[in-house]
Amino acid sequence: MLTERQCQLIERELTERPEPRKVGAYLCLNMGLMLSEVCALRLRDLDMALGKVNIASIAVKTQEGLSLLEADMPRSLPMPPHVRRFLGRCLELYQGEDSFIMTGSGEAPAFYMMQNVLSAVNKRRGIASTLSAMDLRNAFIRRCIQSGMDLYTLCFYVGIRQPNVILKRFWEYFIPRPESVAALEEFSLDRRLQRNGESAGAGMNLLILGAGSQGPVVKEIAEALGIFSRIAFLDDDAENKLAIGPLSAYRELRREFTAAIPSFGDSQLRREYFDKLAQAGYAIPRLIHPSATISKSNVSLGVGVVVEAKVIIANDVTVGDNVILSAGCVLDRECVIEKDSHVGCACTVTRGSLVPAKMRIPAGSVYENK
Repeated sequence: MLTERQCQLIERELTERPEPRKVGAYLCLNMGLMLSEVCALRLRDLDMALGKVNIASIAVKTQEGLSLLEADMPRSLPMPPHVRRFLGRCLELYQGEDSFIMTGSGEAPAFYMMQNVLSAVNKRRGIASTLSAMDLRNAFIRRCIQSGMDLYTLCFYVGIRQPNVILKRFWEYFIPRPESVAALEEFSLDRRLQRNGESAGAGMNLLILGAGSQGPVVKEIAEALGIFSRIAFLDDDAENKLAIGPLSAYRELRREFTAAIPSFGDSQLRREYFDKLAQAGYAIPRLIHPSATISKSNVSLGVGVVVEAKVIIANDVTVGDNVILSAGCVLDRECVIEKDSHVGCACTVTRGSLVPAKMRIPAGSVYENK
């Protein structure tokens, strides 16, 4: 199985001076396509507007050469954002809508074309003893498993009907994640009432860890939601009059407080206490100021996200767990904000940009990372 380091070397080779064969190999590595699917793929099968790859045909060898047959599992696959960006830069390689992805023209490819380019890549970089399209596809499946994709979604995406096929080949990459039980909070009465803007009653109390500059902002949002009967702070600064005790007191206050959230500007400290609160059984809420504007089209907000006043989030945006979006910031379409990061006040994150985990973007800046 290719390691992540080997995958990074391969991707660097495929994205430097791209040509049609490299584009085909890139789709094997980053979308798990089979060689037979890539060889049948034409430019018209890429819906760049919707960000989808339509798998309708496969290529098979015959005595006359290559023939196209209807795919066993026709499917429309959403492109990961980085794939969509890469393909957008490669469109000039193709003569027209009927061009095959692997050749750049209407001439059908041969299977050996993929192996030729992978062998050349492997020779230049010394990546592995051998390198094939199947190795790239297997690396994609491994990445999906390690990213937490459920088995049935993975089977659909890569065109495998029997989950046991993946379990047998990739069993060592499946890791139990008992902490994911925290996601069941989505079904709780507290969460339903929060969505509806109703009061959850006397039992809904919020503990905020950190009473510095960020803490009062979090408290203001929580108060604006009107769903918490009591809100209190913990802080290790003994002179901070807002705090009712040190940070370590979260353990003994579990019965008194239903929900808790870390509110530190330091991303490492925020992650440390995010994990501690989850392990202690606290519900870690998303706190979204009523004045924030969030698209209803394909926006994903992780656990413990804080969305401050006047934030604007466009469509197709993904925000990871434990992220702070400060007042007035704008997330343009198709952004990905990874976990534990912090987007400062009045920042603009441009379309399709990736904000890495634990990054802090200074207030008032324009951030672009495509």
